[in-house]
Amino acid sequence: MSQKFTVVDIDGEPIARHLTAAEAAHIILTDDGREYQIRLIDGDFALLTRHQVANLPWGKTVLFSIAMTLAEAEAEIFAAVINAHWPRHPEAMTDLQFDAIAAEA
Repeated sequence: MSQKFTVVDIDGEPIARHLTAAEAAHIILTDDGREYQIRLIDGDFALLTRHQVANLPWGKTVLFSIAMTLAEAEAEIFAAVINAHWPRHPEAMTDLQFDAIAAEA
C-alpha cells in the first residue's frame, strides 16, 4: 500500500486528504495561480514554475532529477516538493502525521 498525504494551508487546516505524492505536489505547486512543468534541460529533468496571474516567464527551480525517464523524474521531484517547507505555501505531510497532530489538539 502506497503512502498517502494530507495537504494543509498556512494555518494548518487541511486542504485535501488521502492524496498520492503527485496529487499533493500538484496542490502545492499550483497554489495562488502558479503553474509548473517538468522539462528535460541539458540532460536532466528540471522543475520550472511561473506565476500565471502575473504572466511571468517560466523560471527554473533548484529541484531537478537525473532519472532516465520522465515518470521516475516526476516521482523524485514530487517527493522533494512534498518534503520542502516553503514560506506562505501549503505543506504536505503523511496522513499518519496529520492524524497524530489532530489527535493531540
